[in-house]
Amino acid sequence: MSRSIRYALAVSLVSLFTACGGGGGGDSVAPPVATIDTYQLQTAWVNFFNDSSTLNFTVSGEISGVVITGNGTVTQSVPASANFENVAGLKKTEVTTGTVTGTLNGVVVTQPINGSVTLYVDTNYLPLGETGVDFYSVVTGPVTIPPTVKIGDAGPLYKQTVYSSSAKTIPLGTVEVSYAVKPDTMVGYALLDLIEVDKNASGAVAATSTLRFRMTPAGGLTRLSEVAVVGADTLTITY
Repeated sequence: MSRSIRYALAVSLVSLFTACGGGGGGDSVAPPVATIDTYQLQTAWVNFFNDSSTLNFTVSGEISGVVITGNGTVTQSVPASANFENVAGLKKTEVTTGTVTGTLNGVVVTQPINGSVTLYVDTNYLPLGETGVDFYSVVTGPVTIPPTVKIGDAGPLYKQTVYSSSAKTIPLGTVEVSYAVKPDTMVGYALLDLIEVDKNASGAVAATSTLRFRMTPAGGLTRLSEVAVVGADTLTITY
């Protein structure tokens, strides 16, 4: 899954707001009667990585009690051959650009959001890790992506250890990625949530995010939204 937008927002919002606190959010889905029993999750995962489309998004949320809005674009590269931790596979880069605006001490402030994250998988599209300007994540342990799933299924996918650089001398924490398949309001489709829990070096939860797709039975994906929660603050990204 991608950390690109959350990473870019985190860097920008640190500059825009100097305190933490406030916020909240959630979502709800009215379940229809499901008419499809099986969804191709492994195919969906491959489609997710191979997607090279440009994605436009809007941002809303509340940081330190300040309401923010914004918009931007995620540009995804075409996957290319690469090696990561001496394993052959593929990589793709997601570049995020945009702006967020909030009123701070009575003054309207607009801040650019910019970030770049590169994702790595092996030749079977199993995740290997992710890299950014100031982090280097390596997948540790087994990766479990079920071939097929049904509405109501959920479970772990993989875990990453996050370092400050490729030297891997300073561990920053871990990332645990899981999935959940939920009913969609469109009969015959399902909602696929990729859930990421970021923990610091002490093992405490630092942030969570839920990247949501609409999934066809054959594994086709449409990216819908991402909700990121950092402490009491919440950001909602809508595509």
